[in-house]
Amino acid sequence: MTRRVLMIFWDGVGYGKKDAATNPFFTAHLPTFTTLFDGEIPSLRDQKIYTKKAGVVPVNTTFGMKGLPQSGTGQAAIFTGVNASKIVGQHFGPYPHSSLHSTIREKNLFTQLHQRGKKTYFANAYPQRYFDYLAAHKARTPVVALSSISAQQPLHDHIELAAGKAISADITGTRWNEFGHQDVHPVSAAEAGRRFYELSRAVDFILFEYFLTDYSGHSKNMETAVDTLERMDGFLSGILEHFDEATDTVLFISDHGNIEDLSVKSHTRNPTPLIVVGNQREYFTSHIHKLYHVTPAIISFLT
Repeated sequence: MTRRVLMIFWDGVGYGKKDAATNPFFTAHLPTFTTLFDGEIPSLRDQKIYTKKAGVVPVNTTFGMKGLPQSGTGQAAIFTGVNASKIVGQHFGPYPHSSLHSTIREKNLFTQLHQRGKKTYFANAYPQRYFDYLAAHKARTPVVALSSISAQQPLHDHIELAAGKAISADITGTRWNEFGHQDVHPVSAAEAGRRFYELSRAVDFILFEYFLTDYSGHSKNMETAVDTLERMDGFLSGILEHFDEATDTVLFISDHGNIEDLSVKSHTRNPTPLIVVGNQREYFTSHIHKLYHVTPAIISFLT
């Protein structure tokens, strides 16, 4: 039987308190997530939840090191299967430390799956100004983009987004006209989710990176954070419309906490929720306990 993994990496999402004043998960309208978890929302109080549709368990982001987890080392751990913070000697970010570049290029998840004969797809599309930035600051290429490029998988641009072959980083694509790309038209979050699912049908592994969750956490703005979460809820609803539990697995993971506590502007040391939808949810929830378990678990599952 064919297996597919649809992975959503949302930056800066940890378990938070059941506090609507500081945690947007308890203010936002999230019908898809609450349906998956029988009306519950994962929190520091309820870290493990199993239902007939989904499972969620905590994943450690600190690795026993001092300081706040950062994106550079956290994402490198997720997408290589290596304890990146241990290599650097500290949490480091937002970009990967120079000592991690070779590890990311050689051991990234895309490359490892390609070596095993699997097809992968990085669904995000970027405006021209992002490509201009990377050209001018090569040392600051984020982990996911560096992984995709290193796997000979070029990043998508506005042309592929307009053609329906990619997903806007903000899901709905509301700002592309401001970036000078008049060919890109906004879509609903659910339509973006349906597009993501259709793209997944041609590959074994597909990834969407959602950075706005971390951005919203740093903003400390509840309205912004709620909108960010509600877009993801709509995106997930579109994915699940034609979801086949027998062959498909949706996996959510983050690199560190942030958006779950708007009382602080910084990252948190809270564990991040591993959310898995599909019949194989127990495989992933039993194999992934730290960020660097993600890549080995996906490779083992698909191969």
